[in-house]
Amino acid sequence: MKKNIMLALMVAGTMAACNDPKGTVENDSLAEATPDSAVVYEDERGALEADGLEVEEVDEAFWNDIDWEAPVVEDPELKEAEVEKRATKEYNIYLMDEHPMFDTDKAEIRPEGVEKLQEVVNEIKQLPTKGQIRIFGFTDARASKEYNEKLSAERAKSVQNWLIEKGGIDAARLSMEPMGESAPRATNETPRGRQLNRRVAIVVVTKEKV
Repeated sequence: MKKNIMLALMVAGTMAACNDPKGTVENDSLAEATPDSAVVYEDERGALEADGLEVEEVDEAFWNDIDWEAPVVEDPELKEAEVEKRATKEYNIYLMDEHPMFDTDKAEIRPEGVEKLQEVVNEIKQLPTKGQIRIFGFTDARASKEYNEKLSAERAKSVQNWLIEKGGIDAARLSMEPMGESAPRATNETPRGRQLNRRVAIVVVTKEKV
């Protein structure tokens, strides 16, 4: 009998600890939430939406209309890391040349590329919204269309994986699109033009939910 009473007390204590509101619920994900903490999670999410901190979900038409020549934004930290920032009222674009992101015809991110990505992540985490993010991979036009699409997909995937595994960006926010040789920034007839066309772009939605 005494053993049963002790067991009941232990169970009650465990349940009380699980429902203790002193800072334990805020670190739960919805997938891990108990019925009580799931309610708290949903309430907090609603509060964020009410404050305009959540953004609209966007469809494919949104991504198709990205203006790659959007106005340049001067940012000392990004400039130091050789990341070009462009922005509109609806999204930020972070552009990184192939060199030194990747070796020729490779998709593994170089150490210099990691430095660029870390600066981009630092800025993304400071944004007041948590919008969707898409990684675009681009190549020049020297190889076949099929090869260029494959290489741009592999590079965009490498960046996506790094953002999740090393950058701490929620995978649910991320998608990728291999552009291959499409949407060139310059002519493919010169070395400088081809260099400009070989790039990765990270586009972050910043427009707030209405």
